[in-house]
Amino acid sequence: MEHFGVRVYKKKYSLKLNREEFALINTKPSLHVFDNLIKENAYTDDSYKEYRKEWCEEYRKLCLKNFDLNMQFFERLNRKEFNAAIEKFLSKFIYFNDVKDLFQYQGVSGYYMMVLDEYKQIYIGKSCDIKRRIQQHWTNTKAFDRILLPMYAVDTSCFSIDFFRALDTTRLYVWERILSDNIERELLENFPRMFCTNRIGGDITSMLEALLTINNRCLG
Repeated sequence: MEHFGVRVYKKKYSLKLNREEFALINTKPSLHVFDNLIKENAYTDDSYKEYRKEWCEEYRKLCLKNFDLNMQFFERLNRKEFNAAIEKFLSKFIYFNDVKDLFQYQGVSGYYMMVLDEYKQIYIGKSCDIKRRIQQHWTNTKAFDRILLPMYAVDTSCFSIDFFRALDTTRLYVWERILSDNIERELLENFPRMFCTNRIGGDITSMLEALLTINNRCLG
């Protein structure tokens, strides 16, 4: 089927977010070895190249609890306030255009806002190829050990845009321009965090800065 002028397909994942496909177990680590994971007996052996299946199963339970908490969080949000926040944002940043055909932004640089109306969430990003980047969001997912940010943060971990699927994006806006320092940061600072599914702040240049700007949520 077509979505915003491009073909989307059901491959590994469905075209909309669902609980059954969330946090599918992968025993291969994507993170560096952490002392707390050693203490949790997460690894199969001292090579630290694979997680124990039992640990993965217990960790997935935590991820699914976080899924349920985020769904409850989205449900509590006010739709009128959400739409008003979008209108206010677009009235301030007037160069964002409503997108109907993503092919117009193939190889185009700039800033984009993905709107997920069902969940009352938006995502703001930047790319040198907006079409390609948005399609990556629709087909990517986080590694199993990166579902929660930080790990074990069941009650505060914000959903990643890469958890959502293509049909969850219901509106798109693009500001076509050369990428510049601090613009993404400014855009994010002008949108209420409760409606924003960016996990960290914009224009991040270091791990410390990423940690300091984590979008922690009160989910419990």
